[in-house]
Amino acid sequence: MAVLIAACAAGEPRVWSEKDADAELERAEQLFADGSYRRAALAWEQAALTRPLDADRLYILAAEAWLQGMNPEQAEKALSQIDPAVLDGHDLTRLDLAQAELAMLHEDFANAGWLLASVSDHLPRDLGSRHEALELRLAQLQSAPVEEAIDALEEALDEPDFSGELALALLIEFPAVQLQGSMQYAGDRPELLPWLDLAIVARENLLDDPALAAALSSWQARWPELDYSAGEAQQWLAAWRQTRPMPAQITVLLPDRNSPLRRPGEALRDGLLAGWLQIPPDRRPELVFDYLGDEPESAVAAWFDARERGSDFLIGPLDQPKVQALAELPDAGVIPTLLLNLPDDAQLLSTGSGELAAIALPPEIDAEQAAIHALATGHRRALVLYQYSDWGRRVASAFSDTFRLGGGQIMAERFYDTDQPDYSFLLRETLKIDRSEERISRLSGLLGDVESSPRRRADIDLIFVGARPADGHQLLPQLRFFDAANVTLLSTSYIVDGKPVSGRDDDLNGVTLPMPPWFLGFTAAGAVHDQARTLYAGFESATLSRMHALGRDAMSLVPWLAMMRSDPVLTLPGMLGDLSLPDGHRIRRDLPVVELQGGIAAPAEAQ
Repeated sequence: MAVLIAACAAGEPRVWSEKDADAELERAEQLFADGSYRRAALAWEQAALTRPLDADRLYILAAEAWLQGMNPEQAEKALSQIDPAVLDGHDLTRLDLAQAELAMLHEDFANAGWLLASVSDHLPRDLGSRHEALELRLAQLQSAPVEEAIDALEEALDEPDFSGELALALLIEFPAVQLQGSMQYAGDRPELLPWLDLAIVARENLLDDPALAAALSSWQARWPELDYSAGEAQQWLAAWRQTRPMPAQITVLLPDRNSPLRRPGEALRDGLLAGWLQIPPDRRPELVFDYLGDEPESAVAAWFDARERGSDFLIGPLDQPKVQALAELPDAGVIPTLLLNLPDDAQLLSTGSGELAAIALPPEIDAEQAAIHALATGHRRALVLYQYSDWGRRVASAFSDTFRLGGGQIMAERFYDTDQPDYSFLLRETLKIDRSEERISRLSGLLGDVESSPRRRADIDLIFVGARPADGHQLLPQLRFFDAANVTLLSTSYIVDGKPVSGRDDDLNGVTLPMPPWFLGFTAAGAVHDQARTLYAGFESATLSRMHALGRDAMSLVPWLAMMRSDPVLTLPGMLGDLSLPDGHRIRRDLPVVELQGGIAAPAEAQ
């Protein structure tokens, strides 16, 4: 998705005043500190287009952000824009470190080692920790190189009992990017290529059964001469996944019965238990539920209790103040932990030691992905309408910031009062219907009666609506009344009260939005939702339903987090989206984009 934004950002650069430019750079730095590496990289690249004297330094910052977000292709593009001859010593060292990191991602360990060694005798003090981290990473990569596995595979090919299972067993543990880089290493040994191809296909689709089946069928069609079938490979991979180690004991931190979050906590617990029941009985970990009081320090006390008990994994807490308190512990990640919200200071996730990750459900994620979809489908001029609330401002800001970073323009932003069900005055002014009516009135005064209908403004190609169900059902019909039916309407999944329902949601017809698979009837997650609502309480509330799905996803992530941390493209199809861990700390949720018609969601057409 970041590639889509970058591709869309190649239009005419904006021209900023010096004050505006400084503000944009400060915002990029804050985005990087918050872990929004993709958005930070895009902001620095946009700034480089408008500040030619600083462009080389800004492209280095963009490359570092792309690398932090595990996007080597975009990092390489940014680095290709740099002229080393104009850099000072400090920025030259930063360039060498970025090149070393990129070399590691491309399996070029010799070049990475040379680059790190070449700067070690004149290393600026503020780059010392980065240099040290890269040296440690290089040592880890070199300790078990994929080349050794490929050499072992070559020897095994000559054995009479060789099978495809052996090839998978030798290679499946390596990240996809390493396997892809090894194709060049094996280029002069064509007998290895089918098995490397198999390992790459398997690793790229490892946790997505439908995608894996399709990819393995394509692999078999490419190599029909092999005595090994796609079905055999899928069966072996399914068995291998069941061998992944599970923790013996998981501590779960939940709100206690006196907490305002009691009901969300109960729904979350039900989802965790539902996910736990999907694990084969002989692999199920022991679950210890620890119910927390109101004070943030209760999470810290529970963490120490879990460590004393010997818990191998920790899930929670749910509310942000307790997440912040836990993330501030210097050694919080000593117990591998999956937080269920983001700390106020997201940078704490990457500065602590050990294995600390977070999955969260902020509505801003929906808005950002709506903006990405808009850019990818060719939209460039947006009108933004949002409810007058903190929630509405956050959603609108997330959409607008992402849309601008991708080269789009926000033509106007307007908020509305949810206590006023009639939005006609706002819409007449925002859509410039009133100006059209004034022009018709003037012409009638000059020419007599003029047959003409007022028209809305023509300088927009989409309208983004930051609304919840109650105001969304009021606002969208009025937009259509004021001639906006032929403009793309975008929103977030929060405009629908959970799963779309025919009849109830007919007022929302025509709106396009990212939506968790959990609420979509045509997905596997949607089928799980429909079954679960007959077994568990609370599904009449979209919030509680989301909490149940979050619990299922949290339990599904447990055996895969360590592998996802080392392989940024490894994706787990979850209830709440396709889950990955590109920066090693914050779970990314990619959502399908749908359009509502007849109150029912269907995949949106890419147009």
